[in-house]
Amino acid sequence: MILDLNGSKVFSKLDLNAGYHQLELHPDSRNITTFSTHVGLRRYKRLSFGISSAAEVFQNSLSTALEGLQGVRNISDDIIVFGQTCEEHDRNLEAVFKRLEEKHLTLNKEKCEFNKTQIEFYGYVFSSEGISADPRKVDAIKNSEIPSNASEVRSFLGMTNYVGRFIPNYSTITAPLRELTKQNVKFEWQPNQQKAFDMLKRELTSDKVMAYFDPSKETTMIVDASPVGLGALLTQEGKVISYGSRALNDVETRYSQTEREALAVVWGCEHFHLYLFGQDFKVISDHKPLEAIFNNPHSKPPARLERWRLKLQPYHFRLQYRPGKTNAADYMSRHPSKSTRINSLSDIAEEYVNYVTENAVPKTLTLAEFSDETQKDPYLQQVIEAIISEKKIPESKDLDKTIETFRRRQNELTLHRDRNHSVLLIENRLVIPRSLQQTVIKLAHEGHQGIVRTKQLPREKVWFVNIDKQVEEFCKGCVPCQASVPGQKYTPLKMSPLPNRPWSEVSMDFCGPFPSGSYLMVVVDDYSRYPVVESLSKLTAKAVIPKLDNVFALFGIPDVVKTDNGPPFNGSLFKEFAKHLGFQHRNITPLWPQANGEAERFMKTIGKAIRAAHAEHRSWKQELYSFLRNYRATPHATTSATPAELLLGRKLKTRIPEIIPSSKNTEISRKDQKEK
Repeated sequence: MILDLNGSKVFSKLDLNAGYHQLELHPDSRNITTFSTHVGLRRYKRLSFGISSAAEVFQNSLSTALEGLQGVRNISDDIIVFGQTCEEHDRNLEAVFKRLEEKHLTLNKEKCEFNKTQIEFYGYVFSSEGISADPRKVDAIKNSEIPSNASEVRSFLGMTNYVGRFIPNYSTITAPLRELTKQNVKFEWQPNQQKAFDMLKRELTSDKVMAYFDPSKETTMIVDASPVGLGALLTQEGKVISYGSRALNDVETRYSQTEREALAVVWGCEHFHLYLFGQDFKVISDHKPLEAIFNNPHSKPPARLERWRLKLQPYHFRLQYRPGKTNAADYMSRHPSKSTRINSLSDIAEEYVNYVTENAVPKTLTLAEFSDETQKDPYLQQVIEAIISEKKIPESKDLDKTIETFRRRQNELTLHRDRNHSVLLIENRLVIPRSLQQTVIKLAHEGHQGIVRTKQLPREKVWFVNIDKQVEEFCKGCVPCQASVPGQKYTPLKMSPLPNRPWSEVSMDFCGPFPSGSYLMVVVDDYSRYPVVESLSKLTAKAVIPKLDNVFALFGIPDVVKTDNGPPFNGSLFKEFAKHLGFQHRNITPLWPQANGEAERFMKTIGKAIRAAHAEHRSWKQELYSFLRNYRATPHATTSATPAELLLGRKLKTRIPEIIPSSKNTEISRKDQKEK
């Protein structure tokens, strides 16, 4: 590859979007990627990260896709395009774009670089002058400080000794430094020591000691941590590929030594991600407890170490203990580079808060609008000022219930604040400004559910003072609701016993006809109360069976289907359909619709939603979708769980703002990683 770029002066770098996921797995291979989740078995349809052969397969596939093109090479999902002139480069780049389009491959625009006279690519710097090592690989050595005592000299010599066989006259060069490590010798840094120190630093960053990364060779990362910094060396066959170090922040300096050593492993893997991701490698550490923590998948370390271990799951490595006296990274950890950017734990926490804030605001509201209304709300501003100043919210002199409520729950509040937005969260729910509270209640009341269900839906996703009282007042003042509530009181329906599992017994009935001449076929799961509604033009077995077959294709075949004695269910067609699919058809007592209680009760609910849509002069079919979305996502009064959770095993996202917590199963993740 290096010879191919000889004489090139113009460069571009392309990065594929989503990498491995652009390759579709053959149906015969998909079962190999099967994994278990809380909702059953799932499998990948596309090449996933973590498959041992993914790197080789992807490299070969992309190389084959680019085969025959001039002035283009790739390593993994990174593509470099080059040319000796701008015109030649542009022709090569255009040919690459056409080939990628033909192969249906897409690029990540943000990571692409075009028409550069100098470009960094896989640890090299390519320019019109030729090829050189990336300066960032040797900054940790070039910027290292002079040793201040004999112990630091020993540490520095330990690092140089690791590659000493590649340095000519190594013993002669290090003689002045070794003098300072002898007993009963006063530590005095003289010009001859400085000369030896500078010469060793030059040798450590020279081509004799450093080598270019070769994916086919065994890779080793040596890490170490001190009370002030982290150090890491990436090596292959005894030669250094890259040096790395960074200082610890104030929080990290208070970690235990085991936590600092583990942090060195995490930081080293992320720092050398370009070289380590997608291949097996070895990690050397002088802290023996890490062997049991990282090599044993059944170990149960403290929460912080557990989080870091999960963070390292994309990497395939084996950690090996080696005593500290021979650790080549010890010197860099004690003399960390001050320029390396530190990703502190607080930064990660802020990124998480920012993520949930961006994704919790409903589509009907923008984050800017939400933030503006928060800034205009005097109560929320008083709370925000107290949080910023790290003071307790003062007691309200006029016994204002709003401030008192915030004061009692101050420890549950989180503030997301940047240059443009300020948003409050309580636990994992958004705090709604007073001006937007009615908007949120309207969203919860879409489909005109009753007071109880309208209260249950927003309480799971958002929070504001007196939320229940405001919802009750809104529902009682809703004219379409009052107009559609039947005046006649019916005898309470006799409900059936709860089935043993979801979608085991379903109830079925019809609603209509409507002015358009259409009917609604309603199928309700007796266990979860999850409703499925299909539109029909006529009530015949030939019209009902395909619709019902479609429902069973989505959710599976139930054990029992309970219906009335209507014409679609009395003929031989429906009897043969039941026998073909293997479910029991149970007819209720003739002329006693209350026996089909679950379906009959839902008919009352859905009928109210349709009448309310007519009262508002809206499309009843469109309003039906809004009603079903909210109904399925609202906890049922009997089960205290949403129909979607009981049937599908997950909550449904609605237009109400909410924060969706991570549901990653760590035990499944560990097993998945082990099996792969």
